[in-house]
Amino acid sequence: MMLQLNQDTVFINLQAQDCLSAINKLAKSLFEQGFVTADYGNMTCRREEIHPTGLPTSPICIAFPHADCEGVIQSALAVGILEQPVKFRNMADPDEQLDVHIVIMMANSNPTEQIDTLRNLAELFGEGEKLVELQYQPDSEAAVNWLKRELRLDI
Repeated sequence: MMLQLNQDTVFINLQAQDCLSAINKLAKSLFEQGFVTADYGNMTCRREEIHPTGLPTSPICIAFPHADCEGVIQSALAVGILEQPVKFRNMADPDEQLDVHIVIMMANSNPTEQIDTLRNLAELFGEGEKLVELQYQPDSEAAVNWLKRELRLDI
């Protein structure tokens, strides 16, 4: 998997008022690194309203917001480990609100890669202890190293 991920796109104790705020903060970091266009945050927020990305994982909930490929310059991930959880709608049951603690924004340059990324993330975070390990990384550098190792990123 060829995804960009660095300390400038991974945040420990990210403060966000709601899911859209979390999405926009992560999208801004991807834009500042040159990975996505300026409109990627807005595209992701619009998609989130139609196709929610919250997952009721245990012991903590996670969300994988993303937009379509046209706003992506180079495939990358942005990660927010939230100081306080925010509400995301459940992907499988959009009427259910989930308290999400970890937001992983995907920016993939092609649809096949997007499916592979989602599959790899879902597989990794299907293991509850992995969510806890990520949540308690001490800083961005440690979180980046952990994610690269666990996702087997070839960067």
